[in-house]
Amino acid sequence: MTPLRFLFGFFLVLMHVLPVSAVADAGDQAFSRAKSAYQQLQNSSKSKLYRENWDRVIKGFEEVVRDYSRHDRAADALYLGGKASEGLFAISRRKDDAKQAVEFYDRLTSSYPASNLADDAGYLAGLIFEQSLDDRSGAYVRYKKVVDNYPKGDMASLCREGERRLRAHAPKDVGAPHPVPASVASTSSGTDEVSQVRSWSSPGYTRVVVELSHPASYSVHLLGAEKGQQPRLYVDIKAGSIAEQVPASTKVADGLLQSIRVGKPDRDLVRVVLDLETFKDYKVFALENPQRIVIDVSGEQRTTLQAAEPELHAPVVGSGDAIAKVLEKTPEEKPLKVTLPTATRPGNLRRIVVDAGHGGKDPGAIGPSGVMEKDVTLAMAKRLALRLEKELGCQVVLTRDKDVFLPLEERTAIANRVGADLFISVHANASNNRDAQGIETYYLNFSKNDKAAAVAARENGTSLKQVGDLELILFDLMANAKINESSRLAAEIQKSLVDHLGRHYSNVKNHGVRQGPFYVLLGANMPSVLVEAAFISNKTEESRLGSSKYQDHAATAIARAVHTFSQDSKTIANK
Repeated sequence: MTPLRFLFGFFLVLMHVLPVSAVADAGDQAFSRAKSAYQQLQNSSKSKLYRENWDRVIKGFEEVVRDYSRHDRAADALYLGGKASEGLFAISRRKDDAKQAVEFYDRLTSSYPASNLADDAGYLAGLIFEQSLDDRSGAYVRYKKVVDNYPKGDMASLCREGERRLRAHAPKDVGAPHPVPASVASTSSGTDEVSQVRSWSSPGYTRVVVELSHPASYSVHLLGAEKGQQPRLYVDIKAGSIAEQVPASTKVADGLLQSIRVGKPDRDLVRVVLDLETFKDYKVFALENPQRIVIDVSGEQRTTLQAAEPELHAPVVGSGDAIAKVLEKTPEEKPLKVTLPTATRPGNLRRIVVDAGHGGKDPGAIGPSGVMEKDVTLAMAKRLALRLEKELGCQVVLTRDKDVFLPLEERTAIANRVGADLFISVHANASNNRDAQGIETYYLNFSKNDKAAAVAARENGTSLKQVGDLELILFDLMANAKINESSRLAAEIQKSLVDHLGRHYSNVKNHGVRQGPFYVLLGANMPSVLVEAAFISNKTEESRLGSSKYQDHAATAIARAVHTFSQDSKTIANK
């Protein structure tokens, strides 16, 4: 081949490759802009009252699908376009807006059947037909398609109930079902194991976590939620066995959940049954590293804790239960009391949970000299606990007071369990850029930039793609999250840290308050933040983090910020 022909061929390859990469990047950017506009609208109760604001957001999602139909985010844009249309309908009550939501969902299921949102879209379309458009035949068709096409999907059980409920309204020809994509089919080998089942309770809320040895498909079923019947929620997991330490039945009796039962109705199926006393709503989602299924159930709010000193740990499953060990307070002369002190003035904080990031087998980030994040966060958390108790006169609970491993979802469960008014998770930042340094504070929300998403991925122990998937889940999970209060708390802590540390150290950079989808903040019933106190990957800041002097200064700054927040705040977690 002559050099001229080689160069010509090389440029042809570039012409094909570069546009694809550019389109992919542009598609991500277009989706991020549309999603950001939607979130801004969601956060403004005033803006939501004007149709033009909704139309602008919906148009943004339509443009993503039109311009980037082959992009991974096209299905996500259709899903959020449907959610935005539902939001508009909730305010306008115009059936055209409900029909527009159905159109988005129908386009998603027909154009992107392999998307993990396809079964959700089918179910949501069925609900709109049944509840908002009074079209039971249309609802039946959508439910049936989900059952036929995604029998193992997490919406299948709800759609089966809808299909049975509306069978009398089935049209003669409901249409040929779409084939189930190979990527959606279960990959479980039947040898997967349910290794542990644990729960945590708080007024009106119970969290159950089912730990698995490997990823496994599951389906969710709700029975008897109608008035006058005892509700039961059960999750069928495609797994072949149950570990010996998992009891067949565990009594909970927390006023919401009576008991948890685990059994095998079939050879390759494990069923986890929640016998409920009251029921309002539920959310079920899967997390990775390690594999687990999280079940959050809400019911009638109880006005007071039922006992002066209730158990603060999950049901013990064998001798290795980490939560039981963590919540055994080390100083015997100062046992943990759960009796709520009376607030002396509005905004007075009663109980704060301080979470030392990482621990045990999870060292977190490691500095250039070998300093581990799990060690400095524990030291800082203990100092912060002492400062808060001394300066605010409140009770402080540490999620861990020694070097033990705690899964992320257990940390907020502890805060919910003890009725905390605030949750503060202490961490050290890290970057591939060894020159990066400074302080930043996060609260739970959608990541506004790539750096925030990268931090969330590192703290969650997941990939950037999984962070994107989590953000879609957040649209459903964050309805009751105390976002505004969390953002105010984050702002106070960030300002206090930068100001106070800046008086004692040089080059304290202020990276500001940021938003991100952090597992450790997910499901908290109180204002909650994640503090990145410095960059352990930076040699100078690694040295600071390892010193008791820096830890004291950081603890002092955070305690002062919490005091300011409590003085200004008129809202305490309602326990």
